[in-house]
Amino acid sequence: MFGRTKKDETAVRLKPDTTTGQRRATTERPRATTTHPGPTTERPGALTPEHVVWAYRLLLDREPESDAVIGPKLAGSRDTSELRHHLMTSAEFQQKNRDYAHTNDRTIVIKQLEGVPGGVRLFVDLSDHTIGLNIVRGHYEEDEIRYVKTVLKAGDTAIDAGAHIGFFTMQMAAMVGAAGKVYAFEPFDSNAELLEQSIVENRFGDRVVFRRSAVGSTSGTATLTFPVETLNSGGAYLLRDGTLPLAGNLRKHVPLAALDDVALRRPVRLIKMDVEGAEPQVIRGAVRLLKEDRPIILSELHPTQLERASGVGADAFLAELRGMGYRAHVLGGQGQVGAVLERAPAEALVSVVFLPAV
Repeated sequence: MFGRTKKDETAVRLKPDTTTGQRRATTERPRATTTHPGPTTERPGALTPEHVVWAYRLLLDREPESDAVIGPKLAGSRDTSELRHHLMTSAEFQQKNRDYAHTNDRTIVIKQLEGVPGGVRLFVDLSDHTIGLNIVRGHYEEDEIRYVKTVLKAGDTAIDAGAHIGFFTMQMAAMVGAAGKVYAFEPFDSNAELLEQSIVENRFGDRVVFRRSAVGSTSGTATLTFPVETLNSGGAYLLRDGTLPLAGNLRKHVPLAALDDVALRRPVRLIKMDVEGAEPQVIRGAVRLLKEDRPIILSELHPTQLERASGVGADAFLAELRGMGYRAHVLGGQGQVGAVLERAPAEALVSVVFLPAV
């Protein structure tokens, strides 16, 4: 999922990587034997492989399994603070340092979310340090939800692809009201259970249509991969055909739905998608919907995950939507839409808004 904690407001804002820090590399090789005397850097603040090696030594009390695990950590971390966060929220760190965790066991609470008509109540797991805990603290996806509030009105139809526990689904349901519809899709069982409880808690059964399903280019089944144990519930992703999951990850077959095959109340005003790199697949399964309704699209742009889950580069993804008459804009602070984005930013993870050009 988006998985962002509160950050400084800048024109292009990075987002913590919800798929690194909890898992190991895809291949197991002999432990790296390179001598690393200590962290060095080519420029102030730049991460190097030595930073990763020493982080493993200090936080996990061991060497990295191999050189292959170092690259994903560098790609998913802007600085030492984010690298430390990735390792300290990993299941391995929590198992070795039980007293450091806020809570390691599944601990469900109800968070009252204000700022939408009547407010909504959301079931949240406090053991999910990356997403759940930040929702409770009020530091999760603040700019994204501000933007959604400027788009949706009573009676609208919205789609939440990769709904997680329903943070967006519940608030969008409050925005569109009893006359509107929200179609939510989430394949990961533990998240889906909380989302279903929140639908009942808020009495939104009349306006939220929920499917325990992933969203893709075709309807059928797909393979979902996820870590055995994690303190971040937003990192499950669809496994691309012919590829292996990250080391230690489990696999599960889940239903897959193409939006063009789903009976939706039309027109659709907004599609929010946060599907850990499967965004191109969602678009390819919604060609007719995008052509006929021209909905606004709010999406995560995560170059590493796009390659991993879809085999598509970030620039190619932007070009694909550009060919469908959409222009990408970086979502700035306070939910403000920035200038047209012709190429993917160098930063690892941002939120973008795709607006129909005509």
